[in-house]
Amino acid sequence: MPPVPFTQGSLFGEADAIGYGSGQVYDEMVNGQGRLRPHWQTFMSTLGPLDAEQMAQRWEEARRLLHQNGVTYNIYGDPNGMERPWPLDMMPLLLPAHEWKAIESGLIQRASLLNAILTDIYGPQTLTRYGRLPPSVIHADPGFRRAVHGIRVPNDVHLHFYAVDLARAPDGRWWVLSDRTQAPSGSGYALENRAVIAKVLPDSFRHCQVERLTGFFDTFKETLLSIAPRNGTVGTGRLPRVVLLTPGPYNETYFEHVYLARYLGLTLVEGADLTVRDRTVYLKTLSGLEQVDVILRRLDADFADPLEMRADSSLGVAGLIEAVRAGNVVMANALGSGLMESMAMKSSLPTLCRHLLGEELRLPGVASWWCGNDAERAYVIDHLDGLVVKPAFPSLSFEPIFGAQLSAAERSALVERIKRRPWYFVAQEQMALSTAPVWQDGRLQPRPLVLRAFLCATPNGGYAVMPGGLTRVSSESGRLVVSMQSGGGSKDTWILAPRRADVTSTQPRPALATEPTASGARPSANDLPSRVADGLYWLGRYAERAEGALRLLRATQSRLIDSNMPGATLQLRPLLDLLCSLAMIPAEMARVTESSANRGLREALHAAVTDPDHPNSLRSQVLRLHRTAYSVRDRLSMDMWRVVSAIDRQTQPPKGRMDAASLLLRLDDVMITLAAFSGLEQESMTRGAGWRFLDIGRRIERSLHMVALMRGVHVADLDRQEEPMQAATLSVLLELGESVMTYRSRHLTSVLRLPVLDLLLGEEANPRALAFQLAALDRHMRALPSQGVGTGTDPTGGALAIVAAARNSLERTDAMASSEALRTLLDTLAMTLPDVSNFLAHAYFSHAFARSA
Repeated sequence: MPPVPFTQGSLFGEADAIGYGSGQVYDEMVNGQGRLRPHWQTFMSTLGPLDAEQMAQRWEEARRLLHQNGVTYNIYGDPNGMERPWPLDMMPLLLPAHEWKAIESGLIQRASLLNAILTDIYGPQTLTRYGRLPPSVIHADPGFRRAVHGIRVPNDVHLHFYAVDLARAPDGRWWVLSDRTQAPSGSGYALENRAVIAKVLPDSFRHCQVERLTGFFDTFKETLLSIAPRNGTVGTGRLPRVVLLTPGPYNETYFEHVYLARYLGLTLVEGADLTVRDRTVYLKTLSGLEQVDVILRRLDADFADPLEMRADSSLGVAGLIEAVRAGNVVMANALGSGLMESMAMKSSLPTLCRHLLGEELRLPGVASWWCGNDAERAYVIDHLDGLVVKPAFPSLSFEPIFGAQLSAAERSALVERIKRRPWYFVAQEQMALSTAPVWQDGRLQPRPLVLRAFLCATPNGGYAVMPGGLTRVSSESGRLVVSMQSGGGSKDTWILAPRRADVTSTQPRPALATEPTASGARPSANDLPSRVADGLYWLGRYAERAEGALRLLRATQSRLIDSNMPGATLQLRPLLDLLCSLAMIPAEMARVTESSANRGLREALHAAVTDPDHPNSLRSQVLRLHRTAYSVRDRLSMDMWRVVSAIDRQTQPPKGRMDAASLLLRLDDVMITLAAFSGLEQESMTRGAGWRFLDIGRRIERSLHMVALMRGVHVADLDRQEEPMQAATLSVLLELGESVMTYRSRHLTSVLRLPVLDLLLGEEANPRALAFQLAALDRHMRALPSQGVGTGTDPTGGALAIVAAARNSLERTDAMASSEALRTLLDTLAMTLPDVSNFLAHAYFSHAFARSA
């Protein structure tokens, strides 16, 4: 018999009667006689005949929706790319109302219990003082945060958001596999699953009377607002500032961080966006430092504060714990709450539930034995063949070890590991997971499942349960490890209301929105985080840089394909000069001859388009564009993100070799998509600081590109060339500056040097001209927030001075007439224009000076 003091109820007993030992499992869809369970009958009737072609079409619709929305799950070191498409099965998991009601009751009790334990552990510690909880369980756990012991949290709520993984035993009962109390993930993916499946199966969703999820998230946001130290009120123009703290774009669930921030209306921040001054947390914005009231963290406590946690991490905020200790900011979940993820503590929960709540634990956990206890360790070693060995604490990461699958040598090695470091290991009974149907290979197939349910604290001190959850299924029918990282899939979870009137309304609560004040004032548009402004600025630069490279490559490719194009042979020379000067092709390619059949040149051009390892290729520029857009995704509309994804998809290296015509058609397609991005930027973005910085980036990059083009073809020395070569070079500049039609409509003569230079450099009415870019920069920078930095100077003064000097130079009558003056002008612009970027970064992105809050 297992040791009595620290064990939970066993899965055996009643399960033995239905053949648990022989491998039977509970099927969610059909009963033991192979008949549909009652709550599945309505759903299956709405699907009609399971026609493989029709189901494939529905799956393709779901896949396209997921792809368009950019739903990904990041896998570090994945050879297929870090951003793995989100795997969603069309067949939802259905749970009837009466069954969910029992689960809901158990979940609320469990959340209350874990919160009460955290309150004691980080407070008076009476549980360990009086022997109800072994002290070794706490002090052996790296998740116990001594730095936050004694810090009071509002209303004694440590768990503001909580998730629990559930599995169904062969007898039909639900059991708890694990708790997620650190920074629970999955709720955003559950919300996205619902959005997609409701579109793909609208009739089924409507007829099954599925509970909606919106009310749960409304409650969660109300809770976040209610715990703020500075309580704002609706109608005053200001609510407490709540931010969602993310580790950044490389985190595996970054998509969810963006999704939830947008859905809840929170500001998505990284550690570098925040700073602590005088024990208060501030957000670095364009208009200065804005105080933060609540931090919804998706960052593990280990990385939260390098001063008191991990000093080698740059993900957190120095001084954050001291600000929490002072009561000036509230963390949700509270730092240290990850302690409840410890597997070593699970066996103590039934006893603690009776002591703290005066109730029996309603949702039992899988029987567990912590090897840090002598008696439990002995039991584990003696019964290893029937147990699964797991890490005792979340910080100890290794795959579950199934004792029954070990050879004699492997078993001996595991026993030695357990004896050497017993506190690292927990053993649990091996549980046969229930199965749910997935649509694969044209038919329904059973897969083991784990259901992750979600709870949030309510403003009145209780807990609310999401009427649904994230169902995960294993990648193979016999695989008992359900993991997204190992290739598992996901399902939408439908809780069926008993009556249509019981379905929760999906209408958002208007009280959650910030309203204008009585005077009509609205929230400041300059509270954009500096990191986001920096990202949008570089998004504009990379978009323009990609377009400039694309125009140059397309012009060159078209002349290689069609040698009958008027002036094609002569025009190819300045184009190749430009490609070499911009390091897009090797320098020796500048003077290829027709006799060489241009094979080497074609290879070089192909690499300049598709090679991701070429630092100046079109593909490299698009990768930078996509990566930057991903980092500020919460600030982009869905349409803009879809366009960015389309650009990335269109420039991916082809599987086979592309001929010259196909490559040119590909470049045409990318140009159209880049134009769509520019159009959405100009016509759909609110004219706030974010749009200004994006457009500033575009204008600076276009200015630099035009100067580089002029210098690359040595435009100041054109008068030394023969007239046909001059005409060819000027024609190329007009095409790259997208000004051919404008020039032709104004000048009926052949291309001449001064009219071309005036159109591309000095014409403020031409959106491609340098003068237009400088005028736009001047307007943008004058509209930026100018609250002085520590020196009391205008932060954009240096940048404005450079722009003003450049505009004055262009307006001089001799600026383009004299070769020497033009050369000096272009050289000066090439040296000074990059300083505009440096001044802006110093003034708005680096926060080198302290600004007023």
